[in-house]
Amino acid sequence: MHTQNVKTAAPESSERCGKTTTLRMDGFFTDISSAHPFDVIRADVVISSLERKAQAGCGLHWEIFESLLIRSLLEHLSQLPLRDRDVFIGAIGLRGITFTWAEVERIQTAYREVMAEIAAEQE
Repeated sequence: MHTQNVKTAAPESSERCGKTTTLRMDGFFTDISSAHPFDVIRADVVISSLERKAQAGCGLHWEIFESLLIRSLLEHLSQLPLRDRDVFIGAIGLRGITFTWAEVERIQTAYREVMAEIAAEQE
């Protein structure tokens, strides 16, 4: 009987099960809404979607829009893998959105003031 040595195991790779060691710099990151670990989505598409949702719930108040948007951006950021967060933050900056803790605090303060005014008007 003749036998041959055949390698059946695949060579080890640094990219297995969706875990890569390199950062993406093409504007794409992991799609957290997908069940497949290799699915990606463009950051600007996600941000546009979050902006539309914030606009739908703001009642034409800029402060409410900003608050809803910054909350949804922070929520999405917290769900991303660490390696994808820089891409998302970079895309936020390209949209002209200031994404610092000081800005988040300013937005939340403005939101609370507007909500207090709205509540006072309804009394």
